[in-house]
Amino acid sequence: MTQKQRQGPETLESDGENKPVGNARFSTSNRKNTQNAKDKQREANRPRRVTRDYLMNYATWYLERFAASRARLEKLMRGKIRLSVAEYGTDPEEAENWMKSVLSTCEKAGFINDDAYAKGRARSLFRKGKAMRVIAADLSSRGIASDQIDTALKDLKAEAEQAAYDEVRGTDPNIAAAAAYARRRRLGPWRRPDIRDEKREKDMAALARQGFGYDTATRIINSDLDELNDLLSMIDGI
Repeated sequence: MTQKQRQGPETLESDGENKPVGNARFSTSNRKNTQNAKDKQREANRPRRVTRDYLMNYATWYLERFAASRARLEKLMRGKIRLSVAEYGTDPEEAENWMKSVLSTCEKAGFINDDAYAKGRARSLFRKGKAMRVIAADLSSRGIASDQIDTALKDLKAEAEQAAYDEVRGTDPNIAAAAAYARRRRLGPWRRPDIRDEKREKDMAALARQGFGYDTATRIINSDLDELNDLLSMIDGI
């Protein structure tokens, strides 16, 4: 029987240079997996190349989920275009034309309607207890034209007046909005009786930060719940 040649230290050392020892193979594999994961993440984070179809798909996807003004949607699409120009050299003039075409298509289809958006947004903010001037500023920041803001606020005031109980007809809707805010935040008469006086100044300051004047804040904080419930008919009835 032939005996295996005994390997000397030199032979073992030479073999050790060619074969990974211990967990070296696993370390190499882990490094490759980590690099592959980084490459995939980097690719996933790359901006999309803008085309008209892409912008149309993006617009419909966004509008299915969120109410938006024309200016808001335009701002979002301009961001997509800017990234595509930087990453892929997309022609900015051509992309601008695609964007205008998509916006026009959305308007004609009724997907964006700034008049309806302004009225709905104003009504929602009023119910949350926002002052009229705060509502106007919010709509302006969203790209709504001044004449559309004026119309939305006029319609909102008419709705509030129609919803009001007879006892509070003709009341400034800002007072009703202040009452709604106080109810949401449990201020004034909505506080526990034992801490109401202690928190009075703090409650007044909270209303002032929301844009309500001193007289309005004083009226709300000093009123009883029955009086404020009549005022809240202007909010709850719309």
